[in-house]
Amino acid sequence: MSDRARVAAIEEGLASEDPEDVYDALIDVGKQGHRELVARIAPYLASPTGFLREAAQRTLVFHLHLPEYKADAIRMLDTDPDEGVREAAAMGLSFFAMKDAELLQHLLRVAINTSEQDTVRAAAFLSALDAAGLEPGEFPNARAAGLRGEGSLGITGARPEPGWAHGSL
Repeated sequence: MSDRARVAAIEEGLASEDPEDVYDALIDVGKQGHRELVARIAPYLASPTGFLREAAQRTLVFHLHLPEYKADAIRMLDTDPDEGVREAAAMGLSFFAMKDAELLQHLLRVAINTSEQDTVRAAAFLSALDAAGLEPGEFPNARAAGLRGEGSLGITGARPEPGWAHGSL
C-alpha cells in the first residue's frame, strides 16, 4: 500500500462514526509516523471517550515523542479518570524521562503509589527502568510486574535510589 493510500485509510478512519475505527486510525498515525496529521490527533486528548484519549496519548507521546504534548501527558498521568489513559501516559513519558530527572522521579512516585491502579504503577515502574537505562530483568520483580500486570510491584514503600535522579547508577 502506498503512503498516499495509507493516509487516505487513516483519514477515512478518523471520519468514521465507529469509535473503534477512529481508535485504529489514531494509532496508525503514530505507528506510521504521520506527523503531518498531528493537528487531527491533538483534539482527541480532550475526547469524552477514554480509549480515544488513550490512543491520542499513545500517538503523540509514545510513538511520535512530541515534546509539546509532554505536559499534557503528565497532567493525564496524574488526573485522567481512565486507567488506560494514565497507563499510556506513563509509558509515553519514558522517552522524556531519559533527560528529565524530575520526570523520572515523578514516574517512580507513581510506581510506589499504592492508591494507584496496578497497571498504571507497572507502566510507570517499567518506564522509569527504561528511562534509567535498565532492562526489566535487571531489577527484581520487574519482569513479572511488567509482563503479568498483576499484584504488587514488589516495591511497596520503596524509595528511589539517590543516583537515579542524577543518572549516576
